[in-house]
Amino acid sequence: MSIQTDFNRIGRVSIGLAVMGAGIFAASFSARANTPERYAKTASFVAGLQNRDGGFAARPGEPSTLGATSSALRSLRHIGGSVRNVSGAIEYVKSCRDAATGGFAPKPGGAADVRSTAVGLMAAVELLIADESLRKGVIDYLDKNVKTFEDVRIAVAGLESAKGVSPRFADWIAIVESGRNPSGTFGSGANEARATGGSVVALLRMGKAPADPSVVLAAMRSGQRRDGGWGSAEDGASDLETTYRVMRAFYMLTEAPNIDALRGFVDSLEGENGGYAVKKGATVDQAGTYFATIILRWARELEGEPALVETAGFTSLVAGNDLTGWEGDSTIWKAINGSIVGKTLKLDHNDFLASRATYGDFILKATFRLKDGAGNSGIMFRARRQGAHEMSGYQADIGENYWGSLYDESRRNKTLVAAAEPALKKLHKTLWNQYLIRAIGDDVRLSLNGVESVHYVEKDGAIARSGALGLQVHAGGPTEVEFKDLYIQKLPTPTTDRSNAPGFHVRTHKFANEERKYVVYAPEGYDATVPVPVVLFLHGSGERGSDGIVPSQVGLGPAIAARPSAFPFLAVFPQARRTWAADSDDARAALAALDDVEAYYVVDPRRVVLTGLSMGGRGAWEIASAHPERFAAVVPVCGMGKPEDAGKLKDLAVWGFVGDADRAQTVLNLRSMIAALRSNSSGAEVRVTEYRGVGHNSWDRAYGDPELIRFMLAQRQPKH
Repeated sequence: MSIQTDFNRIGRVSIGLAVMGAGIFAASFSARANTPERYAKTASFVAGLQNRDGGFAARPGEPSTLGATSSALRSLRHIGGSVRNVSGAIEYVKSCRDAATGGFAPKPGGAADVRSTAVGLMAAVELLIADESLRKGVIDYLDKNVKTFEDVRIAVAGLESAKGVSPRFADWIAIVESGRNPSGTFGSGANEARATGGSVVALLRMGKAPADPSVVLAAMRSGQRRDGGWGSAEDGASDLETTYRVMRAFYMLTEAPNIDALRGFVDSLEGENGGYAVKKGATVDQAGTYFATIILRWARELEGEPALVETAGFTSLVAGNDLTGWEGDSTIWKAINGSIVGKTLKLDHNDFLASRATYGDFILKATFRLKDGAGNSGIMFRARRQGAHEMSGYQADIGENYWGSLYDESRRNKTLVAAAEPALKKLHKTLWNQYLIRAIGDDVRLSLNGVESVHYVEKDGAIARSGALGLQVHAGGPTEVEFKDLYIQKLPTPTTDRSNAPGFHVRTHKFANEERKYVVYAPEGYDATVPVPVVLFLHGSGERGSDGIVPSQVGLGPAIAARPSAFPFLAVFPQARRTWAADSDDARAALAALDDVEAYYVVDPRRVVLTGLSMGGRGAWEIASAHPERFAAVVPVCGMGKPEDAGKLKDLAVWGFVGDADRAQTVLNLRSMIAALRSNSSGAEVRVTEYRGVGHNSWDRAYGDPELIRFMLAQRQPKH
């Protein structure tokens, strides 16, 4: 049971978005943009706090503590980082447990206390430490030892993370409500907003909503200071710890204070190293960084933005404060701090900002906001200019009666597919929304806020399969539309000619009395004189078929297309009909495709690497185990292996990847595989990377990592 279920998921904007501060809807850019570079800097700071014992320190050079470890794990999840030594972190958290009491201590060997027990449970949940006895022991410890309001506040936070409840909730509710004022608020003076926020959160976590939310919201809003934060001191100094308590309540009530001012306050506490201080004048540390990363996440979600925009494998389409790469009317379109804004008072014609580049097959991400939900806009793709202002082509539509739909602009002039109802239920008309546009061959798909709204298959062969992108402001009254987090992943479009030239090419080989198509990538500079390494890539279940092309458009292929000079090897993309099981015809056909490449191209047989994602990750484990003599290394991504096969892989270098928000079974399997490999290894390199907060698609991060390319290029088959 999750106590928070009815309160903290942004999709149910039910308790009064109408009373948000008016400044939220205005285009204000005082706060810094949340760029991938900024997140990466913060993630590097947090990851660098991990000590050799596996735990994390509050500050560089200090000893590990359970509190710092727990908050570091959550910080990395909020910004999409990774833990450098996952197994070490697991062992450190376990070492802080006091088996005699069932609680946790601040450090190994210490005495258990309520706060450490709650944060220890949170850390165990973050690390997927699947131990029911641990969970039960924690609940028993908290039942016996919670006495004060601060005990209650942290205890219910820990229980919520594990979806647990205490039989003493009624007693704990009484402890919290003993501090309630007659008005329904808590605390007094400068401390009222802090006390109210913390108390409301504790009660919500135990299933008790405020009798009158407007009273507590008014108290918290009035406590927001001119610098954008909250504090408990009479001197007016704001701090992140107090701001965190108040913002947690806003978030659980799906309400927002002045978000722009809040972001400005958080930004003012960021250090040069990407970490944050708790307040002005304080040292940057893990506590401040945790508060900052989660506050910024709540701010994004309260305005309708995704918790985290995954940019790995994608290229930004906006360059700072100028419209480089775009062309259009500069009186209408502006680039401001990484966003593109189109603004008009009145237009008698549609107007478009068009990309200078054209795209064929691609995946596009865009976060957008139509001010007050008024007017009409859209995102053009596979389009072309038509006259001074118009564009013709597909449009992912934006605006009343058109949200989430696919329109054919200035060509067939009609809605091709109306948005699916489940997607429209996720729409935030006056807040931010996100489009994901996939255009691959004849297949066009739109997703609105993570839910597919359109699936369209183009049957007219005369319709262009490539073209420019565009942003629209529709004719009519005052309109203001803003686009940010505009990212594109350009997908390979293999050709069938000049198959020995650099680039992606479709080839055909004979296997079991049939012809099978596959794609091969020849690197830049390939001239058939110098032997080059080879990477055999196995796709996932969604790319099964017989066209031969689709496997090159997911995972490794797009990474190569984005940075071809970074991939100085041949890449082979076979296609399975059913499965990559080692004894299957598909696996044998994949090896036959590899044979075909080795016969046609000049390759180095000592430097063949096997990799795959999802179903292909499982196939990589199995095929490498069945044919270890053929490969120098195996790189499984989010695919499950068999620990009993570890001995067969003892001579191969291995690097496994997974997102820790993937299925727990997948994450735990990789941990088991790595442990078995390290026990059986003959000295070959064994690595593992878990991306915090990343789901099944861990392949864009993995194949976009330059270190993985260096790893693959460095390996040699030991038996050659």
